[in-house]
Amino acid sequence: MIAQLLKFELKYHFSQVAFKIGALLFLVLGMVCVAKGGFGTDEVHKNSPYVITNIMALLSLFSIFSATLFSANVVLRDAMYKMEAVIFTTSITKRTYFLVRLLGLLIAVFALLLLVAAGIFIGTFFVAADQLGAFKLSYFLHALLVFALPNVIFSAGALYCISLLTKNVRAIYVAGVLIYILYMLASIFGNSPLLATSTIKGITPDALPILLDPFGLASFFGETRTWTSLQRNQQLFPVKGLFLVNRVMWMVISGILLGLTYRIFNFRIQQQRQAKQKNGTIEKVSLIPFKHLQVIPKGLSYQLATLRAQLRLEMVHLFKNIPIMVMLLLWVFLFGVELKDQLFSGVYGIHSYPATGIIVEEIRAIKFALILIIFYAAETVAREKSVNIQSLIYSTPVRSSVMWAAKAMSLFALVFILVSLNIGIGIVLQLSHGYFNLELPIYFSLYYYSAFPLLLFVVLILFIQNLSSNKYVGMMLSMVVVFILLYADRFGLEHYLFRFATVPDLLHSYFNGFGYYAGAFNWYMLYWLGFVTIIAVLTTGLWQNSVEITLANKWKRFISALKRSRLILIPAFLVWMACGGHIYYQSNVVGNYQNKNAWLNWQLNYEKHYKPLATMPQPVIKSVKTVVDLFPDEGKYTVKGDYKLKNETQQPISKIWISLNPAVNSFSADIAGAKKAEVDQTFKQQFITLNNPLQPGDSIMMSFVITVIRNGFTPFDKENSIVKNGSYIELEKFVPQLGYSSRFESDDKRARKQYGLAAERVEPTFSRKYELIDFETTISTTPEQQVLTVGELQKSWLANNRRYFSYKTDKPVNFMFALSSARYNVKREQFKGVDLNIYYQQGQEYNLTAMFKGIKDALDYGNANFATYPLKQLTLAEIPQYKGAATAYPGIIFSAENINFLGNFSQQGTINHSYAIATHETAHQWWANKLAPFGGPGYAMLTESLAKYTENVVIAKTFGKMYLQQYLDYDNRLYFLNRNNTEKELPLVKTLDQPYVNYQKGGINMYAVKELMGDQKFNAVLKQLIADHAYPKTKAAASDLVNALLKAASPEQRKFIDDCFNQVVTYDLGLKLQQCTLLKNGKYQLDLLVNAERLSDGPKQSPDLEVEIGCFNQPAQDWTAETRPVYTQKYHITQNQTLLKLVVDHKPETVAVDPYRYILDADKSDHTVELR
Repeated sequence: MIAQLLKFELKYHFSQVAFKIGALLFLVLGMVCVAKGGFGTDEVHKNSPYVITNIMALLSLFSIFSATLFSANVVLRDAMYKMEAVIFTTSITKRTYFLVRLLGLLIAVFALLLLVAAGIFIGTFFVAADQLGAFKLSYFLHALLVFALPNVIFSAGALYCISLLTKNVRAIYVAGVLIYILYMLASIFGNSPLLATSTIKGITPDALPILLDPFGLASFFGETRTWTSLQRNQQLFPVKGLFLVNRVMWMVISGILLGLTYRIFNFRIQQQRQAKQKNGTIEKVSLIPFKHLQVIPKGLSYQLATLRAQLRLEMVHLFKNIPIMVMLLLWVFLFGVELKDQLFSGVYGIHSYPATGIIVEEIRAIKFALILIIFYAAETVAREKSVNIQSLIYSTPVRSSVMWAAKAMSLFALVFILVSLNIGIGIVLQLSHGYFNLELPIYFSLYYYSAFPLLLFVVLILFIQNLSSNKYVGMMLSMVVVFILLYADRFGLEHYLFRFATVPDLLHSYFNGFGYYAGAFNWYMLYWLGFVTIIAVLTTGLWQNSVEITLANKWKRFISALKRSRLILIPAFLVWMACGGHIYYQSNVVGNYQNKNAWLNWQLNYEKHYKPLATMPQPVIKSVKTVVDLFPDEGKYTVKGDYKLKNETQQPISKIWISLNPAVNSFSADIAGAKKAEVDQTFKQQFITLNNPLQPGDSIMMSFVITVIRNGFTPFDKENSIVKNGSYIELEKFVPQLGYSSRFESDDKRARKQYGLAAERVEPTFSRKYELIDFETTISTTPEQQVLTVGELQKSWLANNRRYFSYKTDKPVNFMFALSSARYNVKREQFKGVDLNIYYQQGQEYNLTAMFKGIKDALDYGNANFATYPLKQLTLAEIPQYKGAATAYPGIIFSAENINFLGNFSQQGTINHSYAIATHETAHQWWANKLAPFGGPGYAMLTESLAKYTENVVIAKTFGKMYLQQYLDYDNRLYFLNRNNTEKELPLVKTLDQPYVNYQKGGINMYAVKELMGDQKFNAVLKQLIADHAYPKTKAAASDLVNALLKAASPEQRKFIDDCFNQVVTYDLGLKLQQCTLLKNGKYQLDLLVNAERLSDGPKQSPDLEVEIGCFNQPAQDWTAETRPVYTQKYHITQNQTLLKLVVDHKPETVAVDPYRYILDADKSDHTVELR
C-alpha cells in the first residue's frame, strides 16, 4: 500500500504547476551558475568537485522556499479541500499517512536539487573546453549526499512537522523564514563569505557557528577559502571533524522533530470547541429593529466609503496577523544583529561611530523584504477565495479598483513598517552606544530611497499574483520574476532602463548626501512609476472577481480595461516614454554608456588598432599649465591647458599622437603651425602632423580644452567625481596623454585569445628616465568651497561669484595632480619646518590628533632612515567615502571619510587605523614620489610594499610589537583569503595587478626581512636605493632593491630573502611541547619541537628561515597590545622538524613560535602551546 500511495503522492506533487516552475528554475540555475559563476581563478575547472559542491550547497539553501510552498500547497491539501473526513475513515493508518506524505515532500524537494545537478552537467557543454576537467560522477554524488540530502531532510522535515501540527499556512511561512534566519545568524557568527565583512574576521569560523549552521555552509566555505586551485579541482570536501558532527547533529535533530511530531499528530478530524454556556442558561439576544437604508452604489463618496471599509479589513488582517508579526520580530532581530556586526566588526576589525550616514548605507537596500511582500501579497489577494466568500464579495457593486487599492495600500503599509523598523533599529543601536546625534532627516529620506522601489515591486507582484488562479503558483512566479529582475545584469540586461525599480547604488556621503545619484533616482522612479501605473490599471481590469477565468474571458476583460482607462493609461504611457527618453539621452548620449561586452570589445579593438603603433616616437611633457573650472551644481568641469613638449629622442618627430580617456565628453587640441588633426572619435585618439618636424632637443607648445560631464546616469567613478560638495578628480588620468595607453587594455585572457591577441598582456617597455613636470594651475569653483591640489597655494580670490585658487610647484613633480573641492574646515600644525594641514568636515574631528601623530611619526622615521622630506608643506584632505581609503600625491594626501574620519578607535589596545593610514600615505612621499619606480612588473613593490613596510615599522616603534602583531595577523589572513580567488599568484618582483601581494604580502615580507637583517642594515639599503635612483638619476626596478638586499645580507640570510621576493613561498609552522623540566637551580627547561614546512608551487625544498620563539606569562587569548614576552630568541631553522631546548627563569604560561606574526602561514592556530 505504501508504494502505491507514494506513487500517487509523487504524481500529485509533480503535476503541480508550482513544482513545474520550480523544476525549470532550478535546472536553469544550475546551468547559469556553472557557466557564469566565479569560483576562484581561471585555473579552477567549472566541473570540479569544489564548484559542484559550492553550487549544490548554496541552492540547497534556496530549497527552503520550495519546501515552504510544497508544504503549504500539498501537505495541507486535505484540510484545504475538506477531504480529511474521507481520508481518516479509510484503511490508511497513521504511520502510512505520515510516511507517505513525508516521503512525497522530501522526494519532491530533493528532485529539484537533482535537477540542479542535471543543470550543472548541461551547463558544462556551454563552457570552453580549457575550463573543464575530467567528468566524475562521484563529484555529483558527494555533493548530493553530503549537502543536498541532509539539508532537504532538515528544512523540508521541519516544515512538514509544522504543517501537520498547526495545519496553518501562515505558520508554515513563519517556519520557512525562521529556518532562513537561523542560517543567516550562523553566517554572521560563523564568518560566512557571503557576508561583506567575512574576509577579514578570520579564515575559519569558530566551532559554535559551524555547529549551529543547519546547512553546513559555514564549515564548507571556511575550510575551502584557502584551498589552492589544485585542491579545488581534485579534492572532495572531507566529511570529518566539526563538519561531520554538524551533519550528524542536524540529522538527529531532524529525526527527533519528526519522531515527536508523529507522536503528537492526531490522526483524526479536530473538533471545533463549543463555547461553554454559563450556569447552563441561554444568553438573551438583543433584538435590533430592521431599518431600511438606501445605498446608491455610484459616485466618488460611495467608492471612498467602500475603500475605507475594505482598507480597514485589510489593515486589521495585517496587524492581527500573528505570523506576519512574528516574521517582523524575526526581521528586527536578524537585521539588528547584522547591522551591529557591520558597524563594529568591519575590515581589520574596525569599529565605526554609529553615525546616521553610515547606518543608512547599511539599511537602505532591503531586498530581503521582497520575500515577505511576496508571501503577504499571495495571502491578501487570495484571502476571500481561501474562506470561500469571493462569490459573495464580488456579487456586490464594489469595484475591482477598490479591492486592488485596498490590498495594495495594506502592502504599502507593510513596506513602511519595514522601513520604520529599520530606522528604529538604527536609532536604538545609536542610543545604546551613547551616540545621540540622530540626524532624523537622513533617516526619513529612507521612506523615499528605500520604500519607493519596494512600492513599485508591490504593484508588479500584485499583477503577477492576480494573473494566477493558484496562489502558490503565483508565489513561485513572483519569486522567479523578482529574482530575474534583481539580477538582470547577470542575464545580459545591464542598462537600468530594463532593470525594474533598480537604480545604480545610492552611495551616501556626509559631503553630498545621496547627491550623485539622487537626481537620476528621481528620474528612474518616475519612469517606473509610469510603467507600474499601466500595470495597476491592467491588474484592476483583470481582477479575479468571478469564477470565469478562462483565457478568452481574461482577454476580453483586458481589452475592456484598456478602453475604460484611456485617461489614465495614455498619460502614464507618455510619462514612461518621456522619462525613458531622458534617461537614454543622459546615459547613452551624454554618458557614452557601454555595457560590459561593448566595453570589452572597445578595449580589444583599441589594442588591436593601436598597439602596433606603440613604439612611435613621441615627445615628453615638460610642463603643465591648466585653468580648471569646476561646476559642482551642474556635474561638469572644463580644463584649458598648455603642455610644453620636448623631443628627447634621437630622431625628428613629425606626428603628435594624443590619447584621451573615454570619459571625456569633448576635446580640442592645437599646435601652432600644425596641420588639421586626424581624429578617431571611437577611441578618442588624435594625430597632429607638424609642418616642421620637432628636432631632437627642441620644444613646442600644445594647447587643449576638455569638457567632462558626470551625472547619476553614468557609472560612478571615484577618481572622476564632480558633485555638489566633495568633488574629487584625479585629473592626470583625464587630460590628454601622448602615445599609446596600455591602461585601456583588457586582461580577459579568453577574450584576448578569441580576438587574436596574446593571452597575457605584454607590458610596454618603460623608460628608466624620470619625466617630471613643472606644474601650475588656476582652479575655480563655487564661492563657499575650497580647492586643494598639488603645489603651493600662491593666492586665492573671489570674482564673478566664483572662488579662484592658484597653485604652483617649486620643484618638478611626477605627472600627478589630483584635486578636491569641498566646504572644508582646516586644522594646522607645524612640525620641524613643515606646515601640516588637515582639511575636514565640521563635526568629524574625532581622529585629527591621531592623523597628525601618524604624519609626524612617518616624517620623523622617513627623514631619519630614508631621505629628507623635500617640501615645505604636507596636507591631508578629506574626500567622500566612495570606496578606497586614501591616495597620496606630492605634498598632499586625499583621505576618505568613513574609516579615517568616522572610525572609532577609542577602545584601548585596538589598532588606530586613522593613524596607520596617515602613516602609510605619508610614506608614499618617499615610496612613489621621491623614488618613482619605472613601470612594469614589480613596480608596486617599490610603492605599496615599501609604504606598508614603513607603516608597520612606525607602528611598532610607536606602540610596540604586540600592538603591530594584531595588524600583521589581519594582513596574513587577508593575503591567504585572496590568493586563491584571483589569477595565479606571481612573485613580488613580477606582480602587476594583485593588490593582496603588493599590500599584505609585501608589507609582511618586508618586515620579516627587516627582522632578519636588523633595522639598521635594512634601512641602510633603502636609503642607498633612494640615493642611487631618485631624480635626476634613473628610476629603480624591484630587482634593484632585491639585489641590494642580497648583497647586504649574510649568506645564510639570502635564501629567505630570495623566497620572499623572487619566489611564491609560504610556510606551515607549528610548535609542540615535548617536556617541561624543573632544574636544580630553580629554572625550567622547555623541550620544544618546531615543525616548519616550506610551501611553494615549485620543487619541494627544506625550510631555510629564522623563526622567533617567545615565552609569555599570559594565555594567548589574553594577549593585548601591552603584553610583553618574558623571553624571546631567534633560531635558524633548516629542517622540517627541529628540537629546541630553552632554559627560562620561570615557568611560562604560553610558548609561541613567530609570536609577532611576520611569517606567512595560513593556519596559526598551532603556533602557541599552553603550559598547564
